[in-house]
Amino acid sequence: MKGIPEAYLLFLLSHYKGGICIAQSLKIPHNPKTEDYDKIIQQLLETRNARAIIIFANEEDIRGVLNATKRANEVGHFLWIGSDSWGSKSSPIHQLEDVAVGAVTILPKRSSIEGFDEYFTGLTLENNRRNVWFAEFWEENFDCRLLSASKREDSSRKCTGTCV
Repeated sequence: MKGIPEAYLLFLLSHYKGGICIAQSLKIPHNPKTEDYDKIIQQLLETRNARAIIIFANEEDIRGVLNATKRANEVGHFLWIGSDSWGSKSSPIHQLEDVAVGAVTILPKRSSIEGFDEYFTGLTLENNRRNVWFAEFWEENFDCRLLSASKREDSSRKCTGTCV
């Protein structure tokens, strides 16, 4: 886990009410190596009766943990509960399907808000001055600089205020 996802924090807060016992809470280090994933699996195996693993991680880290499970010859030992970075894609488990069999993944309901696309694509520098981050978004999206005080140093092109 890099950082602490909001969903993880909500889970920790709610587990006390629901009677869920968290045997371990482990973090995946930043820029992990193969040995880091192997160590995580060994730590999880120390609590033999705790077999359900809730994993809030990106695709690369999910693959790392699943591969470490396979290297430890523990395929089938864990029941995986995966976050939305796993639930909407097959790439985290590509060629690791045997390790992930029976996994449950969570994917929040997504829906479109009527009129939002028209509203958002209609925003310009002239009609959206109330959002303090919009100028930065504009510079990044259109690869240009608005002011001499701009944070962008990689573009000498001046923003025109309209799409390019």
